[in-house]
Amino acid sequence: MNTILFRTRKAKSLKNRLILIVLLSALIPLALLGWVSYLSIEEITSKKIESGLFNSLNQGNFNLNSTLNNIDYASLQLTNEGSVGQRMNDYLTTDNIYQKLELGQSIQQNLNLVNFTNPNLGVMFYYLPKTHEVKFENLAIEPKFNFNNLPKLTERNGVQFYGPHASLYRYGMKKPVFSLVRPLYLSGADPVYLYVETNDKLFGQIMDKQQYGMNAYNVLINEQGGIVYSDLPKAFQLGNYTNLPQSATADTFKEKQGDYYLFGQHNEQGWTLMVVIAKKDFENEFRKWFLKYILIVSGSLFISLLFAYVLWRTVYRPLRKVGKEIQLLSNSNFDSPETYTNIVEFDSLMQKYYQMRERIQELIGEIEQREHNKRQIEVEKLLYQINPHFIHNTLNTIQWLARMKGQTEIDQFVSVFTRILHYNLGKKGEIVALRDELASMQDYVALQRVRYDCEFQIETNIEDQLLGIDVPRFILQPIVENALYHGLSEVDGKITLRIYRNIPRSKLVIEVQDNGNGMSAEDIAKVMLEEKNPLQKSGLGIGLDYVKRVIGALYGEHCSFSIDSQLGQGTTVKLMIPLGSHN
Repeated sequence: MNTILFRTRKAKSLKNRLILIVLLSALIPLALLGWVSYLSIEEITSKKIESGLFNSLNQGNFNLNSTLNNIDYASLQLTNEGSVGQRMNDYLTTDNIYQKLELGQSIQQNLNLVNFTNPNLGVMFYYLPKTHEVKFENLAIEPKFNFNNLPKLTERNGVQFYGPHASLYRYGMKKPVFSLVRPLYLSGADPVYLYVETNDKLFGQIMDKQQYGMNAYNVLINEQGGIVYSDLPKAFQLGNYTNLPQSATADTFKEKQGDYYLFGQHNEQGWTLMVVIAKKDFENEFRKWFLKYILIVSGSLFISLLFAYVLWRTVYRPLRKVGKEIQLLSNSNFDSPETYTNIVEFDSLMQKYYQMRERIQELIGEIEQREHNKRQIEVEKLLYQINPHFIHNTLNTIQWLARMKGQTEIDQFVSVFTRILHYNLGKKGEIVALRDELASMQDYVALQRVRYDCEFQIETNIEDQLLGIDVPRFILQPIVENALYHGLSEVDGKITLRIYRNIPRSKLVIEVQDNGNGMSAEDIAKVMLEEKNPLQKSGLGIGLDYVKRVIGALYGEHCSFSIDSQLGQGTTVKLMIPLGSHN
């Protein structure tokens, strides 16, 4: 079930994974940084803009208040408190034409002097409401005017402040000005009104919209809450009344109405100067920052994608090279030239791969050599194999004839020989139990005793637990045969067979030792010589070369075969084969 699920699951490419990981590693920090920056920049930007607006608003409020104070102070010089006011009283009460002329000239000179010393002043004149006369105007004025039609800003100590309104100057562009009307109570019953207005340049300085640093609109509200001036008549129409927020702790306020932000400052004289900014203009600076941030994020994403592509190419090319080499190996191509990627990690992998390829080639060669040796051994065995049924039947006939004639020794001899042939020509396979190999070896020794009519001793030293271990067939007989033919002395001959375990190396050790005359190095070389003609072998035609090739074919480099001999001291033949799970 697990295999089916694995096969049906859609695999993801390394390229897509790299792109996803690089994008996430770039986007997550940028998103977190952007969110924190968004909150911080929004707050910082808002505070920065608000601070700048309130500073400019405070400056505009101060300028307007100073302007009104200046025209108020200048008008005082033309009232009863000044010399001009006394002359005006005399002018209105005297009937002497000459004296009235002198007084009129003096009043006009003083009025011109006040105007000259206050460059921010514009039109000035006295107005007699009873007779609707205008006296001592410094500039030509409109013939028809009505103070009641002027937008009233505030009132202070009986003085009416108006504006902004069009100048009463008869000529010119009718620019907006601020003005005041001060009543003069002279000796007559009816008051005389003094009119003073600012010049036409001062208004642009006071209500300058450029000082706010963005698209802003000025709105001036009188103490009754009526709009007396508006740069944005669509939203704040002249003459309309508005409810302004009041604060007990501050004279400034900020409010949002629809698509506009309102920033205002109350004056102690009752009027309020307000700046109106469209929401889109107020947030324009923040949008500029956000646009820059989007550009930075886009650039970062582009760079991340570029890095992901470069990283993918850096990893993909070596992987393709590794895959190509593996494909060549699967096609049994072991001779392709070694190539590297100039990347340490991949070059280390490629080096291990080439070492593995070389080792595989060596193992294949070893396996081929083993198979060749096994086939050669089988061919050599066939050269000595005669029809086993014919041999067995013939030997059985000889054995029965010997028994019928009472030839016990011949009967026993043939019986032992039959068992040896049955073991050698049987079909038990290449691997047999150690007890079977020992039994065959003992039969062989018994046969040799009868054959050569000699006495020799064979001692065996074997643990009982080892008798069931599997060993190759025909490995003990050739070694014992070699001891009989080459190493056994004629008197008191002794052959010792020891089989034991080498536990640290997990090996089974077989030692055959004789007390004969020993062999020289030449004799050892002759015995160890790999004879190709099987007819030259001693005994039954199975020599030490057979033992070497059998264990070499079965165990390869995991086995060993050695001969240790010294002249006059005997010979020891020792072989080691794997034990247990290695067998």
